[in-house]
Amino acid sequence: MDDRDAIKQRMAELMQPIHQQILMCDDRKDQLMMASAMLIAAKDLFDLHIGETGRRTMFKDMLK
Repeated sequence: MDDRDAIKQRMAELMQPIHQQILMCDDRKDQLMMASAMLIAAKDLFDLHIGETGRRTMFKDMLK
């Protein structure tokens, strides 16, 4: 297994509880609330690890 396969496998493992939580949402409103909370958590993690400038650059580069 190369590094990319190992990374993909680890990402899938980390996503399992998130997918399980999505399945527990009762309706569209719950899903949207969860998505909003996940966006905030993701933003906070990016800020913590790569800084606000790094996060902004990353997202700008994604939109190109």
